[in-house]
Amino acid sequence: MSDQGAEAVAGLGGIGVQRLSGIDLAQAAASQSIETSEMLADAAPTGEPVFDAAATADIQGNVVPGFNKDYQRFLFLSLSEVGAARSWLHWLAPRISSMQEVLDFRREFRRERLLTGRRDPSKAATWTSFAVSRTAIVKLLGEEALGDMGDDAFRQGMASRSTYLGDPTQPATPGHRDGWRVGGTDNEADFLVIVAADTPEDLNGAAAEILQRAASNGVTVTFDQTCANLPGELAGHEHFGFKDGVSQPGVRGVTADGDFITPRYIDPRNPHSHVFGKAGQPLVWPGQFIAGWPRQNPSDPLVPDDGGVFPAWANNGSYLVCRRLNQDVMAFWDFASEAGAEFGTDPVHFASMLVGRWPSGAPISRSPNNDDLALAGDEFAHNHFLFEDDSRDWTPTRELLDGGYPGDSHPRARSDIFGQACPLAGHIRKVNPRDSGTDFGAAADTFMRLMLRRGIPYGEVLAGVQSPPPELVAAERGLMFVAYMSSIQDQFEFVIRRWSNSSMQPNATGHDPIIGQSEVHGDRRRTVDLVSESGDKQTFVLDREWVTPSGGGYFFSPAISAVGGVLAGDKPT
Repeated sequence: MSDQGAEAVAGLGGIGVQRLSGIDLAQAAASQSIETSEMLADAAPTGEPVFDAAATADIQGNVVPGFNKDYQRFLFLSLSEVGAARSWLHWLAPRISSMQEVLDFRREFRRERLLTGRRDPSKAATWTSFAVSRTAIVKLLGEEALGDMGDDAFRQGMASRSTYLGDPTQPATPGHRDGWRVGGTDNEADFLVIVAADTPEDLNGAAAEILQRAASNGVTVTFDQTCANLPGELAGHEHFGFKDGVSQPGVRGVTADGDFITPRYIDPRNPHSHVFGKAGQPLVWPGQFIAGWPRQNPSDPLVPDDGGVFPAWANNGSYLVCRRLNQDVMAFWDFASEAGAEFGTDPVHFASMLVGRWPSGAPISRSPNNDDLALAGDEFAHNHFLFEDDSRDWTPTRELLDGGYPGDSHPRARSDIFGQACPLAGHIRKVNPRDSGTDFGAAADTFMRLMLRRGIPYGEVLAGVQSPPPELVAAERGLMFVAYMSSIQDQFEFVIRRWSNSSMQPNATGHDPIIGQSEVHGDRRRTVDLVSESGDKQTFVLDREWVTPSGGGYFFSPAISAVGGVLAGDKPT
């Protein structure tokens, strides 16, 4: 590894986020107390879909609102005998964490922070989610039931679609499905159980109980992956050292008690309050993530479209894409060091151009020349930017201002049509073009490609370690990419195949330099174009891959009632 690249890796241990002085942002968010009637009066013209008590008790909590726990285990399981497996599903169903359970915990935590200022909840929770693969549906319900699922990608499975995703075609090449730890050519799992907890002890205790009960019913472990939030100031970051999961879509809808699923922080008199929860957080119709609900309309974000193609038993469920991605930290920072010197900048700035954000999470669109910890720590501002147009001003709600939020005074993002601030091939611009037109039409189409991401790192941390020993460098580490959606083809695979892996779409400036893949007659080199402030363009050849698939699968996360009902052998009603 180059000396400059090693220095960049070692220096990533102190990239904390500076909170705005005089305000606890989470406390300000918790203070939102707009009357429900007032908010609903200002909602989208067609009204918000209502998640009644039956729905919030049935939808799994990792779909909405998401577990977001520091410790998680991914249990990939296989069944050997259908009857015994159904008995285990009867036992497991009431232990699956619901949307209501997770929402209640989050609301209580917000109230506690408002009253006490605590930054960690006083109560702990351990949560469980469950999903089935195509093989499990065939074993439990038959081939016809699998055919009723309207997504070709799910029906075929990730291993069969691997080369379609750009994965290597040669078995000897790292990342080929033959070498996957799970979900590959010969080790596809039937079930995926995700256990999440606040402590390793609670995590392992809950996982042990599930595995013991599974084993007694002929359900055995195919692969067991422990994941954890990175330690210290790297919390919330992935192994390259960049803040992860900063940009998430909001889910439209209200619960039976009138609370919005996604809180609204833009003054309702602003017309953009109908389209965004926070500034830069698009509100997406729930059918983009949950079966049986209204989907996004490609022409008008305020008007819902029909739902997708699902059998009745699949309503309130969601497709789950799990992709185990190894990360070569040294290779990434070596490239950033060498190419950055050629471009005339330092490794961190160059790497941030490839990502589209600084390590802290601050968008390079709003801070092109240096990291901005205050911007990164402002959860109401760090997603407020466009790519082709100047950012517009926005007005916080009265409750947010009363709670102490000073307003978004950070430097505005300016029109960046040619990618001089955030490269056109930058990762966050590739996977979410925001206001840019794409190969599928107007910018509103981008809303249809968004996913609910629930990823978490695995492996020992390398960023921030001075002079790491060879065994630490060689150890496996990466990101367990997890995302929920209502169409694997039109969301996950579309983004990967048509945008990340393409040098031409949505703009003709190269491949996604972080997760993009390309193979032309065995040649896996990629390219990325960067434009300097003076307008000069340089093309860089990425002849190494620092993100490599090593397992996963396509799953379906059913409604809790379906786990203990039709999947466990009860006849559908």
